[in-house]
Amino acid sequence: MPASPQGPRAAEALCARLLGKGAVSYARAIDRDAARARIAADGLPVFRAEAWKYSNVGKWYQAALAPSRAPSVREICVPDGVELHRFDDPAAAPFLTKHLGTAIDLARHPLAAVNRILLGSGVVVRVPAGCRVDEPVNVDDIGAAYEHILLIVEPGAETALVETPTSATHRVVECIVAEGARLMHRRVQPRGQAPQCGLIAARVDEEAQYSLWLLARGSELRRNDIHVTLAGRGAEAHLGGAWRLAEREHLDNQVTVDHLAPECLSRQTFRGVVGGRARAVLNGRIHIAAGAQASDASLTTKSLLESADAEVYAKPELEIYANDVRCSHGATVGALDEAMLFYCESRGIDRDAARGLLLRGFLREAIGGEEAESVLTAGILSAGEAVRAIPTEADAATVGEAQ
Repeated sequence: MPASPQGPRAAEALCARLLGKGAVSYARAIDRDAARARIAADGLPVFRAEAWKYSNVGKWYQAALAPSRAPSVREICVPDGVELHRFDDPAAAPFLTKHLGTAIDLARHPLAAVNRILLGSGVVVRVPAGCRVDEPVNVDDIGAAYEHILLIVEPGAETALVETPTSATHRVVECIVAEGARLMHRRVQPRGQAPQCGLIAARVDEEAQYSLWLLARGSELRRNDIHVTLAGRGAEAHLGGAWRLAEREHLDNQVTVDHLAPECLSRQTFRGVVGGRARAVLNGRIHIAAGAQASDASLTTKSLLESADAEVYAKPELEIYANDVRCSHGATVGALDEAMLFYCESRGIDRDAARGLLLRGFLREAIGGEEAESVLTAGILSAGEAVRAIPTEADAATVGEAQ
């Protein structure tokens, strides 16, 4: 992918706009000075910087410099027992003062600073201590080009967050998972057109658990920064992602799990299928801080190439500063087994349906459940591949014999 000549100039123009921007009318109580100071000190990343080696951030800058759509108020429904406040509601002020930005490192995620300055819509979702919510909190487009969702799961509480498609230029999802709490986070990203970036930042306290599964297609440029901080003893993070890219789709996932406390556990499992002239990027990082003894962490990523022109860049990283740890990582890239396809065809399974059966099984190594199955069928597999949404017992037996 050639570098855009507009990239550095677009970054400079966006910096000038952000630093020269006057008071923002939305949620004026939010402190935007730290974000401006960070951009003034460090600027914004440019194409070919290490963190953007395979993604042309200049495309996103062009989108950010374009006129933003006017914010609109969207109705958000939450289950009984869950509180919701918009950032411009005075009732949100105590939660913003205490929690906003506490899970985010602006130095590592400079586009989150852009989001903070240009923020047009934000919501606080609070699950009170001890509250176990059976129905998920569903959040879609909350009405602006720059969005921030602050989810606070208080001690001992349990809930699920389901993100459905958004057209936001940049969205921040900040999750505060307090002591002993549980949060299941699901994100579905259908195929897009415009450049789109976002950050998921989660802070997980003592004996708490955060789980994420991501099911994605690509866009002209789509980047997911995912940063989980295990801040309390015994905290856990389980991250799974699956994607299917075709034509010239682009998907860049940058994942970091920081083990800051002892006896924490993290699991990262990613699977991707890439065809056409698409490009998939995964940088998965595990950081074990000094003093985070008895940490247990693993990361595996596997990708299937469906064409000679498809590109996959997978880079697992380990950074360890403790001596009593159990860590592993691995990355593989290959192609769908033609012998397996032939075997399925010889047992009367149509080739497209056989591909769908094998690809579905491959992607479900990273995510599972009936909900994932329906999304795989609707948004990831082609019509021919998705002839059967769920394999029959006979199909399962046939594939089992082949294996």
